[in-house]
Amino acid sequence: MARPRRPPSARQKPGTLRQILMNTRLSTSLFLSSLFLVSMIALTVWGERGLPAVWRRQHNIMRLVQDIEAVEQENSRLGREVQRLRSDMHYIEKIAREELGLIRPKELVFEFVESDR
Repeated sequence: MARPRRPPSARQKPGTLRQILMNTRLSTSLFLSSLFLVSMIALTVWGERGLPAVWRRQHNIMRLVQDIEAVEQENSRLGREVQRLRSDMHYIEKIAREELGLIRPKELVFEFVESDR
């Protein structure tokens, strides 16, 4: 069903957008506000503190956390070894035999050398 047409009046009100665009002060204000908004969005996305920089920092933080965990595990292992070296005489003897090649008095050591053939 078609709407009945209104007869064109001599003084129709222009739309809101047309009123803003016709007023130079309002249109300048709208343009500057839009320019400011676009520049803030651009800085948020591409600036030195933008999204790619945030992603890089998060990746670096995750890598550093993993490095810290690895160092803490190594530190814990070394702490246990220090404790054993201070108190466990059998462990000290084992290290002396394996790493320094020490033997007890009256022990015989057999070394087997592979031939080059």
